[in-house]
Amino acid sequence: MDIGLYIHIPFCIQKCAYCDFASFPGMLQSADAYIEALSLELRAQAERFGACRAATVFVGGGTPTLLTGAQLGRLLDAARASFPFAPDAEITLEGNPGTLTRENLRAYRAAGVNRLSLGMQAAQDVLLERLGRIHRMPDVVAGVRMAREAGFDNLNLDLMYGLPGQTRADWAQTLRAALDLAPEHLSCYALIVEDGTRLALALREGRMPPVPGEEDERAMYDAAIQAARAAGLAQYELSNFARPGRACRHNLTYWECRPYLGVGLAAHSYMDGRRFGNTASIGAYMTCMRERRRAAQEDEAIGEDERMFERVMLGLRLTRGVDGARFQTDFGLTLSQRFGEPLARMVRAGLLEWDGPFLRLTRRGMDVQNAVLVELM
Repeated sequence: MDIGLYIHIPFCIQKCAYCDFASFPGMLQSADAYIEALSLELRAQAERFGACRAATVFVGGGTPTLLTGAQLGRLLDAARASFPFAPDAEITLEGNPGTLTRENLRAYRAAGVNRLSLGMQAAQDVLLERLGRIHRMPDVVAGVRMAREAGFDNLNLDLMYGLPGQTRADWAQTLRAALDLAPEHLSCYALIVEDGTRLALALREGRMPPVPGEEDERAMYDAAIQAARAAGLAQYELSNFARPGRACRHNLTYWECRPYLGVGLAAHSYMDGRRFGNTASIGAYMTCMRERRRAAQEDEAIGEDERMFERVMLGLRLTRGVDGARFQTDFGLTLSQRFGEPLARMVRAGLLEWDGPFLRLTRRGMDVQNAVLVELM
């Protein structure tokens, strides 16, 4: 069975103001011990699930580019030993532009990494500072140049819109700066202000300019679609754009509800019809691995109704939509039989449409996706 393999690296230099992920600054000295713990979990999961092949590998964080080339090489060797990589496996490494070096980039490429995803976020120093990012735009330019020199020909840039004090002109400048670097892939995400983050507190206390309103945010989203299209990147998911053949195969695993295994701190998995996730406590995780115990914080079977709804919920994020033929094969019902009149009503309202066997959101439906899903529930 082919799976997507996610490996979480929790180390960072500085916690970004908006981040609520499992990441910890000032703990890089624990990297070698953590990699050994990951190796133990990989072996244990291979024993649990048997013969699986990694069709995609995604090393995320945190800031995985804080690892040395030797450390990442050991980690990928351990992953290969437990879950052999497909010959054409997509192997992605997330990175912060402020942490890249020529030496490490060459070593990452030599270790097998063939896709690099860099968190550019914005082109303006003032916005990057508000987000708590450690890099500035010259770091992005230099990082892309070094990555190309190291042999990376599949590069993603992450951008964020709806930032505190961000204007439409700022966003247009960010898009131009990113696309001038000719990435193969572009991700454009709206900022979500999570409770408990430094950003949420600063906004609540008035120490930060307000985030743009709904109309401005919608205009920024439309600008991203138009700019990406003009640069030759087709939209294939609500927030993602790619050149032909460069869609992120690992993320498609999630959106198509195919099996994926997450290892490491706070990593989540969907395997054999079960959803489970690891503890978010680094101390508890390391102890569990040393004692050869599972670090699962949750583990639940997914019922048939929930699986069907998740297939639609995630599939509608793709511009091609939900594969109705696969849905019928897997569940023994057509989409129309399962979702009945609500689905027909959304089609009549011009929010959903059929394209052969695929059910997809219309452009108007993308703007009210949550309302469509509520109707289908």
